[in-house]
Amino acid sequence: MPLPAPVITQTLPSSLSPMRCVELREFGNPTGLVVCERPDPEPGPGEACVDLVAAALNRRDWWIRRGGKVALPQVLGSDGVGVVSAVGDGVDGVRSGDEVLIYPGRDWGDSDDAPAAGFVILGVPDQGTYAERIVVRGEYLRPRPADWTWAEAAALPVAGLTAWRAVVTHGRVGPGTAVLVPGAGGGAALFCVQIAAALGARVLVTTSSEEKLARLRDLGAAGGALYTDPGWPETIGDVDVIIDSVGGEQLWDACLPLLRRAGRLVNFADTAGDYGRVLLATLFLEHQKIIGTTLGSPRELDALLAHCAQASWRPVIDSTFPLEEVRAAHERLDAEDRFGKIVLAVDEVRSP
Repeated sequence: MPLPAPVITQTLPSSLSPMRCVELREFGNPTGLVVCERPDPEPGPGEACVDLVAAALNRRDWWIRRGGKVALPQVLGSDGVGVVSAVGDGVDGVRSGDEVLIYPGRDWGDSDDAPAAGFVILGVPDQGTYAERIVVRGEYLRPRPADWTWAEAAALPVAGLTAWRAVVTHGRVGPGTAVLVPGAGGGAALFCVQIAAALGARVLVTTSSEEKLARLRDLGAAGGALYTDPGWPETIGDVDVIIDSVGGEQLWDACLPLLRRAGRLVNFADTAGDYGRVLLATLFLEHQKIIGTTLGSPRELDALLAHCAQASWRPVIDSTFPLEEVRAAHERLDAEDRFGKIVLAVDEVRSP
């Protein structure tokens, strides 16, 4: 069992009180994550301060920790939910005491086709959500989904929004659509399964174990196969849409032939490889489409939250760790049996 990250206290100006946070101080393994203290952030005009209750881990945090080209130290974290504690001038629709979910981007822009050139994701280069408090623009706060736990709400923004844009905006999934979600088991892929099934699609999956396959059926998958089985494409059969977060030549070689005429492959990650091969004659003769995407706009987040208000599914939580055990949480990201999102309980009283 890994030891909790040490708490390091730095000298602060007497006018400011400290907050706990986690700084990434060295690239590589989770030992580079250190619990420390920083001055409390204060909201400026148009901003609100959120006392964070829970934050979720994402693959983006893993990539940055492993060697992202950023100056250190940094506070990671793109997902967060909490309670508004202070509001700056010019903020409408948000007040102290509101329980909120944070839109995990900044400066997407007015078009939903793609983000504007200045778009960034919360947490590097700005302070992220591995902290007791964070200041964000008031326009990026949304009410916490009713009847959801803090952990469930924290798990939603990055992975849920990425899945929504892939499945709905680009995949155009609806009743009767045959959808393949390869490598289902992590956060975003599970959201893809749940959202597509809730929209009436026939969802097929590949995953690493029979236990995961059984759990995916419980979440709405109609069937699937183990990707360790060389014959899995024959088990899956033809599909209308592939929602891919795996990538790599091996997967694309296997799954692209499954796309029906005018089928769509939507990709938002490259965990198994940087490249995929495409037979161009099939692509243009069969009118297939390959679409890249990541995250989503504030308007798409609103659409996702409206869907969540009516849907019966909930985010799948693999495990929850106190903020001080952030190293163990990051080690869990690499566990073969991980299934669902990993959450940090920043406020253990509200979110045990």
